[in-house]
Amino acid sequence: MTMKSTSSLQSRLKVLHQTGVQQLSQEQLVSALNTFQQMLAIAQETESLEYHVEALHKIGIIHYSLKHYTGSIHCLKQIIKLAPAESKSVRVAKAYNDIARVYCATKQYSEALRYSAQALEIFIKIPNINGVGMTLNYLGEIYNHLGLFEEALQSCHKALVIFQDINDTVKEKNLKNSIYEAAALHNIGLAEYHLGRPRQALAFFNQALEIRQKLCSSCPAKNQNKLPENPIKIYSETAQTLGQIGIVYFSMNNDQTAIEFYQKAIKIYQQNNQQEELAKLMNYIGLACYKQNHISQSLWYHLKAWELFEKIQDPQQKDNYLPHILSVYQRFNLADDGVKL
Repeated sequence: MTMKSTSSLQSRLKVLHQTGVQQLSQEQLVSALNTFQQMLAIAQETESLEYHVEALHKIGIIHYSLKHYTGSIHCLKQIIKLAPAESKSVRVAKAYNDIARVYCATKQYSEALRYSAQALEIFIKIPNINGVGMTLNYLGEIYNHLGLFEEALQSCHKALVIFQDINDTVKEKNLKNSIYEAAALHNIGLAEYHLGRPRQALAFFNQALEIRQKLCSSCPAKNQNKLPENPIKIYSETAQTLGQIGIVYFSMNNDQTAIEFYQKAIKIYQQNNQQEELAKLMNYIGLACYKQNHISQSLWYHLKAWELFEKIQDPQQKDNYLPHILSVYQRFNLADDGVKL
């Protein structure tokens, strides 16, 4: 290959990378996938390791967003194989964490734990304090999934100290650190709730909510590019915390406050068109109304949830909710009203 053609291919790689990043920021996932696949082919041809690894990483992340989990893991594991044995780079550590994220999405939490622990080891060796904080928080999330709530608390409290410390030393408030700080607070709230300490849980959830609502107000539609993450994700995380606060109030028999928080979360999920989360919360409101003896309201919310669950394409998810649908059917004697399952 001549020097001229190599240099024109290098320019092409640069352009493809910029195009792909732009498409990603605009949520054009399929177009971005196509762009990064072109970039990957040229990077392999020209043996441009940096672009090769970058393309694999982006393709892996897009597959994850599209729920193509096998393809995602395949790409991300290639990054680890490509890195020289002595290379303990940030990129490799991120790949380990991203693989853990895919395993989490497929509920393989023990595998997720194994990969995130390797990411932590690399970040500590580099050392990269931000990476250490992110990974400790992520490990806390995985521990919560595994029901290891004390371990989740330890891990997330360490992460929280790191992010609060970074925020204190960085003159300009770092938005990305605020996102991670809120995530750590949310995960601590979750662990506290599962350990039977609802008041402590509320204190942490409320701190997380305050940060997340500030982040939402700093990303009006016109100014989305200023944020380090997708604004939809930030709104969605805010809804998640609102929903969890509702769950805690429900557990404390404060049903009316629970409903108010559920409804705030529902508004966001409706705007984001997140059907599954919306269905879960409609279901929760139905339960809270039933407890308050508001039977017709309860039935309305349960049927709304039922309708939304029916739209979910994932058959495994439908199976998860089938027992709930049957219980609603029996509780309200819907058979007598001629409602057929």
